[in-house]
Amino acid sequence: MRYPSTGAAFVVLITMLFGSLQAWAEARVQVENKGTTLYVQAEIDTTADRETAWAVLSDYGHWTEFIPDLVVSRVISRPGDPLQLEQRARIPTMPNFPVVMILQAEETPNERIRFYRTAGNVQSFAGEWLIEGKSEKVRLVYRAVLVPGFPMPPQVSMEIFRNDAKARMEAMAQEMTRRMPALPAKSPPKKKSAKKKKRT
Repeated sequence: MRYPSTGAAFVVLITMLFGSLQAWAEARVQVENKGTTLYVQAEIDTTADRETAWAVLSDYGHWTEFIPDLVVSRVISRPGDPLQLEQRARIPTMPNFPVVMILQAEETPNERIRFYRTAGNVQSFAGEWLIEGKSEKVRLVYRAVLVPGFPMPPQVSMEIFRNDAKARMEAMAQEMTRRMPALPAKSPPKKKSAKKKKRT
């Protein structure tokens, strides 16, 4: 009987490890359609603490570096004014129809970001990001209510926003994991020196 080489066994081990991590970190997304309105709810368990999760979630200017199909994300309000964001995104199935929005946002540090559309080519859009849990591994939750206003069947709109929510949640969770500070290596316990017995 032949056994796999050390290199092959290592590849198999890494494949199994990252496969299980990917399944564990998959976002759970639900989309409901009521008339022209879509209700989106998504959540994902992260390996990040609350502070790291918030640092990523509120880092709007760098979202384009790790969220797929997000082309522009920037703060357009002046310091001291209500927070406003400009975001532009691509729809993979509709490359000639970008999504453009100006969002008003309200932050509750380390807990929540609420937002709503004030301008753009989406008819209506409002929702929130939540950080849940007080353990070292928090849960990220996303809720949104929107009216796309796109000239397409409702089922197609549902699929577009389902895929968008899933991709954003998983990208957020991966970036939170990447930014987690490395744990300091534990030093081995010191050996107790044996006491010499006194000779009588």
